[in-house]
Amino acid sequence: MKIIIATSNLDKVREFQRILEGFKVELSPAPYSVRVSETGRDFIENAILKARAYYREFKMPVLSDDSGLEVDAIGKAPGIFSARFSEDGSYRSNIERLLGQIKNIPEDRLKARFVCAVCLIDDREIIHVAQETCEGYVIKELRGNSGFGYDPIFYYPELKRTFGELSPEEKDTVSHRGKALRKLFLAIPLEE
Repeated sequence: MKIIIATSNLDKVREFQRILEGFKVELSPAPYSVRVSETGRDFIENAILKARAYYREFKMPVLSDDSGLEVDAIGKAPGIFSARFSEDGSYRSNIERLLGQIKNIPEDRLKARFVCAVCLIDDREIIHVAQETCEGYVIKELRGNSGFGYDPIFYYPELKRTFGELSPEEKDTVSHRGKALRKLFLAIPLEE
């Protein structure tokens, strides 16, 4: 099945392609970016909004995701606003804003999770959705040069490292996005 990915984030495109390598799908980024107002109240609603907008534009199967970091001590922020948490929305300034908000909170109280909702609209216009999480903690120093987004400050206790310190393959095995994509594609019949 040929599928376009509804994102202009090349880091996400590479991650999608890596995670779904063993599945009978051919993934490619959309030819151009489609403007989507992410007005959903949660990750699933936003993933569906993106998928529908790209499907209307390109008239072919489309895969979207909406994902983010929830930090319990600050009301599950940044949540659905993770990618646009700071004024310019860059990885660095998003992290700086988050670190500013948690600076007076002890690290043992910084329980957090990554959440990912994925949505596939197939060639019959059927909508398939899955959502998964990855539990951990936010730490106050950046560690590691791998990954993207909040990965250098997301500490994953089971591997005793941040996502920024994991290899791409290690991260894909345990991450919210890896789990959500595998759950979605294992649940739908793929044609040969």
